[in-house]
Parts: sequence; C-alpha cells; structure tokens
Amino acid sequence: MRSLNLRMTPPRMKAMKKIDCPTNQINEYRQVWVCDACTYENEIDAIRCGACKSFKPNNRRLKLTLAQKKGLVACPEPKLSINQWEECEFQAEERGDPAYPCSICREPFGVLPKVILSCSHMFHHNCLTSFERFLRTNARVCPLCRKQNYQKKLTKRGELHYKKACAIKMQAFVRGFLTRQHYPELLNQYYKQGYGDPKRRALFYASKISSISSRIVRAMDSRADSIDALLAQFDQTVILSRSVFNPTEAIDTKCQTSDKWASALLKATTREENECPICINAIDSKPMMLLNCSHVFHTDCLNAFESFNIYEVHLCPVCRCNYECRALQCDKPWTFSM
Repeated sequence: MRSLNLRMTPPRMKAMKKIDCPTNQINEYRQVWVCDACTYENEIDAIRCGACKSFKPNNRRLKLTLAQKKGLVACPEPKLSINQWEECEFQAEERGDPAYPCSICREPFGVLPKVILSCSHMFHHNCLTSFERFLRTNARVCPLCRKQNYQKKLTKRGELHYKKACAIKMQAFVRGFLTRQHYPELLNQYYKQGYGDPKRRALFYASKISSISSRIVRAMDSRADSIDALLAQFDQTVILSRSVFNPTEAIDTKCQTSDKWASALLKATTREENECPICINAIDSKPMMLLNCSHVFHTDCLNAFESFNIYEVHLCPVCRCNYECRALQCDKPWTFSM
C-alpha cells in the first residue's frame, strides 16, 4: 500500500477575474451618505459628518438591536430618498419659508448655509446646531412642530429667493434713479405747453433760473482761480528768467535798499519806543531786530513769534505786513550790527 503524503499541498485555484461594474449603474440616484449618529446627509466625497464630525460608516445597513429585531421596540424610520427630500423642499416653498426669517434667530436666510428637516421646516445650519447642543436631551426635536428623531440635509432653495429679492431691489434703485433724472425734462415739456398750476410753474422756472445762476457763479470762480494761478506762474517764470539773464540785479537791489533801511531806522528812533511790543519789556536789555516797516523787537521774541506763525509768509506783529529784518546793536544811538 502506498503511504499517504499528508504534506502534500492542495492544488492551486485559478484566480477569478474581477468584473468591473460602472459606478453610475451601482447607485445612480443617491449621491449622499447619512450619518448614523445625527441623521445628517453629507456629500458622497465627505469623510466626516458636517454636523457631529463622526466618520463615514463603512456599512450602509442600519444596525438594529435585539429588541428591535424581536419587535419589542419600534424600529427607526428609514432614510428619506431624494424624491422625498424634494417633496419636503416643495412643501417649504409652498409655505413661503425661504421668504420669512429663520425661526430661531429671526434673521433672513440670505446666502448662509441652510438645513431642511424631514418635517419640511427650514433653519440656519448654525442655529440648528446650537439648538441641538443646548437642548440637553438625547432625542432630537424640531423647534417648530416638536417632531422627534428628525432627519436633516443641506438645501439651497432659500438662496434663489434671496438673489431674486436682491435683483428686484437693484432694479428698483436703478429705475428710480433714471426716472428722477428724466423727470425734470418731462416737467419742463409739460409746463412749456401751458399745463399745470401757474404757481407751481413759476416755482419750477424760478428754481431752474437759480440753478443756472449757481452754475455760472461756480464757472466764474473756477475761471478766476485758474487765471490767478496762471498769473502767479507768469510771475515766477519772470523772476527765474531775470535771475538767469541778469545775475547782477540782486546786488543792485541790495544797494538800493540801504537807503530804505536807513529811513526805517530813523523812523524807529524818532518814535522813541522803549518796550518790545511782544513781551512788553525794556527794549535795550536784549539783542534787537529792526523790520523794514520800522518796528523794533527783541530777537528771541521775534524768533518765537515766527516759530508759532501758521502762515507761510511772516507778518509783522504790529502792522501785519510782510517784512525783512536786520540786527541792531543794544547801545544807543542804534546802529546796524555787522
């Protein structure tokens, strides 16, 4: 007899070919998955639930307890299909829920994320999440109809109504603006034909004349400003051209103004001023400055006055005219310091 070879390996099985099935034939209509913890419908590509952050289940079958299998406890309601969700959205639109504010926060829906329940009531996603967090019960209850263990999913039905309302407001604003722009022309044609109340007609033409006169005044002011700027530019160009073509003019002007400084000093001495007009102290005790308008000040007082002056051109504190200054000696008779 032959001995049995127990170490003999079993014959190899041929690998079965994997049959590729197109994904659109497996599940053509359902593109979402429902969370087992909070019954929230999520996109098919989402890994975690958007409401409770639980992971996507691998098994799509409902896990029933032993009591539910024996019929002692009622089984949970089956998940709603896409057609049933569309019917819920249609019922919400028939009631006008997208046009009304959210029942929890009393704010308009706008373009914020919205959630519709299996009882066809619509809320903000954040509002319903906060309501479920602070409800302090295991059973989920609708804030309006008190339906327990509801299902929910995201919806975009309210966004279309909000966009339509915004478009209507924009159209009304534009049409009102165009009508207000065209109304004076229509009123002018109406009054030209002799229609309307004479008092209203007189007021209309008076307002029109006043608007025309105000436009003329504004045009004249702008033209005067432009002419002044042009003349100032001419003066500046003339000064620059003189400094370029006749550089000795500056020396001649200094020689010519020496007599003016002497006359200014003579006027100051004849007035016999003993006080500085700024600090009201004795004028001979500190260094002094003589202005071309023949007024004398302390040097420190004049420097302080110039530092606190808000104008670009310095004006004399007494006569308010543009000035030039020269230093004076403290001892009398006053003479110019070198």
